[in-house]
Amino acid sequence: MDIFHKKKLGDVCNFTQGEQIASKDTIKELKPGYIRYIYIRDLFTNKYPVFVKDEYPNKLLSLGDIVMVNTGNTSGSVYKAKEGVLCNNAFKIAIKESKYDTLDKNFLWAYLNSDAREKMLKRLFNPAGQPHVGHKNVARLEIGLPPLPEQQKIAKILSTWDKAISTTEALIDNSKQQKKALMQQLLTGKKRFAGFEGEWEEVHLKNCVTFLNGKRKPIKQEERANIQGIYPYYGATGIIDYVNDFIFDEELILLGEDGENILSRALPHVFIINGKTWVNNHAHVLKANNNMNPTFLCMYLESLDYRKFNSGSAQPKLNKAVCEKIPVRVPIKEEQQKIASVLTNADKEIELLEQQLADLKQEKKALMQQLLTGKRRVKTDESEAVWA
Repeated sequence: MDIFHKKKLGDVCNFTQGEQIASKDTIKELKPGYIRYIYIRDLFTNKYPVFVKDEYPNKLLSLGDIVMVNTGNTSGSVYKAKEGVLCNNAFKIAIKESKYDTLDKNFLWAYLNSDAREKMLKRLFNPAGQPHVGHKNVARLEIGLPPLPEQQKIAKILSTWDKAISTTEALIDNSKQQKKALMQQLLTGKKRFAGFEGEWEEVHLKNCVTFLNGKRKPIKQEERANIQGIYPYYGATGIIDYVNDFIFDEELILLGEDGENILSRALPHVFIINGKTWVNNHAHVLKANNNMNPTFLCMYLESLDYRKFNSGSAQPKLNKAVCEKIPVRVPIKEEQQKIASVLTNADKEIELLEQQLADLKQEKKALMQQLLTGKRRVKTDESEAVWA
């Protein structure tokens, strides 16, 4: 049996620090003699492309190089380079050349994405000021190495999970794009279902709902700490707490009244609540009229661009008077229900895929905890060695 002792990463890996270059020395258009320069904020994307003189041949990244962020909120995060670039606030991790085959690159990648690595990195973070790991600290991390054939087999096993995860993520993205296209057609009347004819009526939002803003009531955070309970306490973008009482007990639509989300739409801006709930003063509370399907109306309102309704200056805001005049194109209620049903089914398909993705990630995580610590072994033709 071969016995492999724990190795420090610095014994088996080389670390190449990126290059800090002042913004005044970068250009925004590529020209001969220049290369792509990457800031951590847009690591390996094309969001903020800048270029610098090609004067750092020993520090250029190649396709597939493993890179770890050095400083900042994402310190310790690892990436694989997608192109040959120069990076500012990160360092490349490369396996040292040796006459002994000790470390597989794919096994190293798996280890650097594992919980074991996360736990060790936390002990290395610079406790003062901005988060910082530093390649010298990372070089001190210990990694338990099984025989090379076992490393390769572990990496191959984990790669099958990665492929399943990537496939599911692609399915989710595709389903979301299909739903988005479907919404653009169905919620504008460009696509109609058989049996429905006639023009849609255009009205103002105040003709579709009753505003219940007068019933909402904010509770300060320190006061909520004393009344914790089972009833959701809603704000502009969703649940922010749970309290021991409620002020609403019916199906309602919430429309965010203020906040940056009006512009960014990073979170749902219009959503349905049901049952016993409490709502603060950062969301308009709408009760759909009898001629309106709440789900249709919610989806219609969520599809709108609220930048043109923004009445705030320092902070984005949608006041009630403006919201009441938001134009809404309305088919008959039966058509609303049909549209809502089709889009709800699309949401359910996406939710199912997202749950499958979460399950795959959790299963992979559990498998990594076993395989990368030696708690679970994989047999190879060459060896059945034990870990030290």
